[in-house]
Amino acid sequence: MSFYNSESSASKLDVKAALGILGPDGPLAHLLKGFEPRREQQQMMHNILDAYNMRHIALIEAGTGTGKSLAYLIPAMLWAAQTKERTVISTNTITLQEQLLHKDIPLIEKALKLDLKSVLVKGMHNYICLRKLEETHQEFLLLSPQEAEELQKIDAWKEQTHDGSRSSLSFAPSSALWEKVAAESDTCNRNSCPYFQQCHFFKARRQASEAQILIVNHHLLFTDLVRRAENDNYKDPAILPNYNHIILDEAHNIEDIATDYFAARVSQMDVMRLMARITAEKGGKMQGKLPLIKEKIVSHYRNDLSQSVSSIHNRLTIDLPGMRRDLLQLTHEAFGAFFDFVQTLHTQHHGDEQPQGENKLRIMPHHLKLPYWKERLLPKAKECSLAIQRYTQALNALQKDVKQLNNPALEDQLKGIIFEIEALASRLNSFSAIIDAFFADTLPTDKVRWIEVQPLKTMINTALVDANLDISKILVDFLFSKFSTVVLCSATLTTAQHFRFIRSRLGLTPDLIHRQVKEYIYESPFDFEQQVMLAIPSDIPSPSDPTFVQAAAEKIWQTLQSSRGNAFVLFTSYTMLKMCFELLERRLRELRYNPLKQGDDDRQSLLNKFKNTDRSVLFGTDSFWEGVDVVGDALRCVIIVKLPFKVPSEPIIQARSEAITARGGDPFMEYSLPQAIVKFKQGFGRLIRNRRDRGCIVCLDNRLTTKRYGQLFINSLPQCQKAFMPNNTMQTHMVDFYRRTHFLVKSNTQT
Repeated sequence: MSFYNSESSASKLDVKAALGILGPDGPLAHLLKGFEPRREQQQMMHNILDAYNMRHIALIEAGTGTGKSLAYLIPAMLWAAQTKERTVISTNTITLQEQLLHKDIPLIEKALKLDLKSVLVKGMHNYICLRKLEETHQEFLLLSPQEAEELQKIDAWKEQTHDGSRSSLSFAPSSALWEKVAAESDTCNRNSCPYFQQCHFFKARRQASEAQILIVNHHLLFTDLVRRAENDNYKDPAILPNYNHIILDEAHNIEDIATDYFAARVSQMDVMRLMARITAEKGGKMQGKLPLIKEKIVSHYRNDLSQSVSSIHNRLTIDLPGMRRDLLQLTHEAFGAFFDFVQTLHTQHHGDEQPQGENKLRIMPHHLKLPYWKERLLPKAKECSLAIQRYTQALNALQKDVKQLNNPALEDQLKGIIFEIEALASRLNSFSAIIDAFFADTLPTDKVRWIEVQPLKTMINTALVDANLDISKILVDFLFSKFSTVVLCSATLTTAQHFRFIRSRLGLTPDLIHRQVKEYIYESPFDFEQQVMLAIPSDIPSPSDPTFVQAAAEKIWQTLQSSRGNAFVLFTSYTMLKMCFELLERRLRELRYNPLKQGDDDRQSLLNKFKNTDRSVLFGTDSFWEGVDVVGDALRCVIIVKLPFKVPSEPIIQARSEAITARGGDPFMEYSLPQAIVKFKQGFGRLIRNRRDRGCIVCLDNRLTTKRYGQLFINSLPQCQKAFMPNNTMQTHMVDFYRRTHFLVKSNTQT
């Protein structure tokens, strides 16, 4: 059977023939035992075939179980087979990327007998740099014992690895050591590198250039789009090979990821890490690139210190270390002043109450007039910026100093090290530019600036952030107006069954985008009325009530008795998570539950423990609301403690709300509420992942039933059983629900 339309343009797919792939007599049905055609999946695939054929933008909300990955992969792969045009598939999570590459794409290739190449494209920093690895070996005696041990493990792995990717390491190296050995665009001298032919990163890029399907994450896609926009080049390779079509899965994250990506940011930790790569002192030993240069010069010339050798030796021994000390001191003072500014204003507004966790202060015009800003912050910021510039100028003079030695052999030895130093100096200079812009005399109306204070294990890290208020025009200019086909899909794109919110946030409106945007909604094929109960206790205080945390902990405890564990407890605040965990941990352990808390281990390890241990209860925040799949009775209850409204005082949220108010809109109804509904739908979606799952969604936020807008949350969910009643009665209903739906678990076990 041909899937290509021979009667019209050669660059169009035959929709009817292609849809037959998912039909009862299609190749997938013959290949997969028990394959069931799904109407929603076929319709979604029809929409994407049209997007390719008619070259338009498609917005698709497809509920869990629709089979959306096959619905977009088949058109992408058929189009590549016919036209040789490449499609980029961008997702937010590595889990989905690996599913596409290792499960879905091989299945389609086998069923359709296609000979295509698909690759997962990773960012450069994921790969080992063989040159930097060799140079780090030269620093071996200068490394800490932990770093030296890790380096030996990486060296052994280097001889065995096929892809040179950090994900194939059997252990997680420290971030400090990985930075020393990882590939980076600005420290890479490409075909001048002696290891260019063996380079794992360029090997991966060559494979990508031969592939028709590229799987990437959203961040890497934006990196490529920015490079193309800078060079006004949409025809030739940039970070990625050239492509004409983009499919954005998990597209509900696009605005947040783009906002974060395009923001300018510098923190005290950022400056210190970069400087440590140049020179650091650990355990009384100096390490980094400058001590390595000094060691090589001393080793090469020994006692023969001519005037030119003496000059560079003095720069490395006296001048640069002195500048480094000054810069470290000025960085400490400047960021200390930024921290004091935040704390002082916090105390003025909240008294002696100490801020919990991360604290952000949005910079407003009146702040620029304060004596503290003008007399302390501005001078400290300027001193720090100038010290960075002086230090980087001295670093950049090293190459000239080495050339004056007129020693080609030594120059060749030092070439890679000096190249890296210059790249690091350039990064430091970019930090200087961010500091200067942050403390400019005026605040741009299209930007949001804030100082962010984040407690770490060993220090308080203070950061300056300068973000775009609205990224919709950027997305239109860089993305939506440049490619033949753009498909955005997710299980959660709509609020109250329409796309107005996502379209306005991403710029997919008639005033910004002058091409056709089509919308489609497909409900999940699962039987939510049988599989799910939504339960809300009517006798719980409002989240604003001082007794809420104590009451919520008690309701969580009672709910876990009904479900017998196997539950996610989802929070919007890590502070509240810790408080509830501390109130419940002892009781849970005494009754042989297995409590797990986000922050005690990495996300994947926690998830594996949860899946493999009966009666587990996982307390999680933001990252567990989405992108997490637990199939079967391992997860039979999801407790949503509060409706996921973003903190209104969050600088970017506050500024965007003000902008909506300024044009006469309602920021709550237009922005805060739709955003919370999308997040709520994501939390709800953790529970049911296949036709045999069952369980209760328990929301402890009574605003769902006491506020008029609560109905909008409920209306955005699939139809399911509901229990809105006092807690004791609700628990009885839950126990009865689990008893009535136990046959689903048995069926799941048998299949």
